[in-house]
Amino acid sequence: MRRVGVAAEIRSGHYGLWVTETRPGPTRRRRSDGEVTRQKVLDAAVQTILEVGYYQASSNAIARRAGVTWGALQHQFGTRESLLLGVLNDRWGRLHEQMATAEIRGATLEARLERVVEVLATHYSAPEHLVQLQILLDLTHNPDTSADAREAIAAHGRALNDAWHPLFVQALGPAARFTSLIAYAFLTLRGYLTSQLIASNIAETTSDARQRELLVRGVAAAIRDDAAARGVEIE
Repeated sequence: MRRVGVAAEIRSGHYGLWVTETRPGPTRRRRSDGEVTRQKVLDAAVQTILEVGYYQASSNAIARRAGVTWGALQHQFGTRESLLLGVLNDRWGRLHEQMATAEIRGATLEARLERVVEVLATHYSAPEHLVQLQILLDLTHNPDTSADAREAIAAHGRALNDAWHPLFVQALGPAARFTSLIAYAFLTLRGYLTSQLIASNIAETTSDARQRELLVRGVAAAIRDDAAARGVEIE
């Protein structure tokens, strides 16, 4: 299994794109105490931001929630920027892994696109995605964000294209050679899921099953029409 992510090593102040190969084995390597602490802090950062808001989520509040000292948090991450990049990297790593292992099957294009929505929803419909958006908005617009951090975020954007591409290759079949159709499908479905997530956090919402069905049918119809105009038929 190939896993792609961003900002693997942030304690040293170096942020970069990383690729690791993971092969299945009889047992998993036991994580060190430092790795366990690091993950606890990352999880606590997400939950603290969701609970009290981005700007109220201080390092002290995150450390308390993680059950670690402020010194331990500083030892693991050094700066708030590094901690926030660690959160992004953790989320990105999970997204890349999910997409790399997902299977898209279905007798019709609609059925396959519905499966794609299910896979994307595990990330883009999760409350943690709101945290990711807040961090991205802050780091990309904050003039104090380091150049290395900006490059790490840009690298993620480039790597993301490779991450979700296989989903739509499976869904679109022969029409997947038209990159504009893949981009259209991804941006439309991601936009829908993200907007629903934001709406549900602002006010109470009802089931969106019918809207989702209409969306999938509309995207499928647009893809079929465009592909047919190029001489490609899709089941």
